[in-house]
Order: sequence, then C-alpha cells, then structure tokens
Amino acid sequence: MATAFRRILQLLAFLLVLALVASACGNDDDDDGGSAGETPPATASASPESTPAAAPTEEAPAASGPSEGIAAAAARIEAFREPQGALAIDEPLAERPEGKTAAYIQCGVPVCEEIRIGIAGAAESLGMSLEVFNHDDTPENVASAWQAALDAGVDVVLASGNPREFFAEQLAQFQSRGVPAIVWSIPEGFEPGDGITANLLTADDYYFYGVLLADYALAQTGGEGDVIFFGLPAFPVLSILESGFTDEMADKCPDCSVRNVSIDLTALLAGEVPGQVVSAIQSTGDPTHLIFAFGGMLFGVPEAMADAGLDVPAASQAGGGLNFGFIAEGNVQTAEMGLASEFLGWRAMDAAARALAGQSVGRADTPQTAEIDGHPDVLASGLPLQVLEADDMGFLETDPNLLWPGVEDFKALFEELWAG
Repeated sequence: MATAFRRILQLLAFLLVLALVASACGNDDDDDGGSAGETPPATASASPESTPAAAPTEEAPAASGPSEGIAAAAARIEAFREPQGALAIDEPLAERPEGKTAAYIQCGVPVCEEIRIGIAGAAESLGMSLEVFNHDDTPENVASAWQAALDAGVDVVLASGNPREFFAEQLAQFQSRGVPAIVWSIPEGFEPGDGITANLLTADDYYFYGVLLADYALAQTGGEGDVIFFGLPAFPVLSILESGFTDEMADKCPDCSVRNVSIDLTALLAGEVPGQVVSAIQSTGDPTHLIFAFGGMLFGVPEAMADAGLDVPAASQAGGGLNFGFIAEGNVQTAEMGLASEFLGWRAMDAAARALAGQSVGRADTPQTAEIDGHPDVLASGLPLQVLEADDMGFLETDPNLLWPGVEDFKALFEELWAG
C-alpha cells in the first residue's frame, strides 16, 4: 500500500512537471526538432501498419548492412552500461569563491527541488551563500524571479528550463554587470553566449538520448519485429530526441520496422496514455520493444498492459523513482537512460565557481562512442549518462526513494577539485 501511495505521489509530481514545462516551452522554436506550435494535434491513432524507418540522412550514412548496424548499436549500449567512475571535468578550481553569493532561479516542479538540494550542498562546500528565488514557470513570474535576483546583487545566477525570452531583459542586465549565468535544459548549445555562460543539458544531448534509445531497442531485439516509439512532441527537446531516435534507426537498420506514435499532452495529463499504449500494441501485431521519449509517460502503463494480458519490454529516459521501481521489479520497463539531478546541482555550482574564478567552465571530451556528426556538444558538460538496468538498482536497497547518484562519491570528488 505504501508503495502504491508513493507511486501516486510521484505520478502527480511528474504530471505537474509536464503541465508547467508545456506552458513554459510550448511556443519555443527549435531548429532541430521544430516547435510544439508546428506539430499537428498528436494522437495515438497512427496507422496500425508498421513502416520502415525513414531513409538515412546525409549526415548519418547507412551502415553497410543490418547485421553490422545492429552490432554497432549493441557495442554502444555495452559501452554505456559501464558506470562513470570519475568526474569528467578534472581540472582543479583556480580560486574558491568564498563569500560570493549565488542565486538559484528555481522552477515550480519537483525535479528543480532535487537540483536545489545539490546546489545548496555544493554552495556550502564552496563557502558561498545561496539565495533561492522561486517561480511558477509563467513568463511573468519567471521574469519577476530573475528581477529579484538582479536586485539582490548576486555574483552568479543559475536556472533551468525556461526559454530565454522569459528573462531576456534581466539576462541582458546581468551580462552588462559581468555576472555569469549557468543554465540547463534549453534547446541550445553548450556555450550559447548572449548572456548565458553555459548550458549543461544541450540540444545535442537530447538528440543523443534518442540515438541511445534506438541502439537499446536494436540491441534487445536484434532488429526483429516492430519497435514502437511513443513521442511527446509538445516539448521541443523531446522532438529533438525523437529525431535522434528516427535517424539512428534509419542508419543502423534501415529495413527495421518502426512505428512512431505521438502522444498529445492533454491525453497525458488526462491519464489516457496507458489505454493508448495498449491500443497501439494491439494494433501493431507483435511488437518486440516499446520506447518512451520521457520516463513519466510510463506511469500506469504496466498496470494497463497487465490487465490486457500484454508483455512487451520498454525503455525510457529522464525517468525518476517510479521508473527505477519498475526496473527493479522487472515490471515492463527494463532500462532507463539515466540522468542524475543532485549531481547536476553540484556540477552547476562547479561551473559557476569556475566562471567566477575566470576559468573556463570546463568542457568534457565527448566519448568516442557518443560522437555524432553535426552534434558536437554531446555530453560536453560532463554530466554522467548510463544505461540503467535491474543490476544497477542497488542504490535503492537502503532507501527506495533515492535517486541515481551518477558517479559514486561524487560530492567528495568535487570537493577534492575545489580544495585549492
């Protein structure tokens, strides 16, 4: 009963995340994936006949044959099953920012609180003060929070997710004062400029998450049967992710059968996704794998599939505790492309401290297994990324509510870099 109640709370939290991000990002244009406004109303009523993957793009020429492509996909997945044992940014901090003040412009969704915990712990370790300015992700309140931080005269500002148009006026004033701005999860590059010092989750990162999900499906199925991709095109970054998935399937297995099912945000918020997933599976025939653009889309799906007598494995990215529970229990979901929220808070403060010291914020080398033509900023920020499966769920043993740390003992490793 306690587990069920916790899952209900997590579901409500993720639905709140989606509703607020939709209001914040729904009209944000993006070169890679288009905008939500350009996406026709999405339903799960795509034609039941599966279609071959789209033709490979010029940037991603087709592999020499299906077996070679699938072998390459499996090799990449094997590489990303390995945990990241050290920090990707290992240059010591030149000067500790003791006595400086950081502002965190905190959005109104639960994951931003998880990131705040990381930011607060890192600020204390660095000897910095932290001021938090909350908002509810509406354009007016985002601008008000940025203005409050500006009026407070802080030395560095950190924020996530909201389109820069919401706070462009304040950002310009921070830039004129020489105040660094560290952000994440905007559909731009790693060092986009125009007032933003670093973007720790880039458009290229989201593209690569799609590539990795495609590789996982190919590695699991061997290119046999139908793969169903459930997209959420209301969000520009998830449209970028879907492009990565589609391109990789076309490159590694051009004759593989892929069905893309677009889920409308209103259907997600109304709790209609489990029924749409069941309908898509039943109308496809005998799919071998399900891929979800976002972990929160899986809420309620295992129960609906069980009621319908269906058993098809699934994977997603950017999921949370509920997804980790599914994986640990062997309940439909078999893998998560893991991201670490508290780690992100520490890395954001690391980048802020480096900017205040006059250093580069630090750019990680893209692993050879993550190199994609035309996408130079994949994993540039040094955030960990791992294919998490049942054997990786040991961190839940002491507390089922824990989140994936990303790198073992990462706090101590950051503090070693900051020791001076």
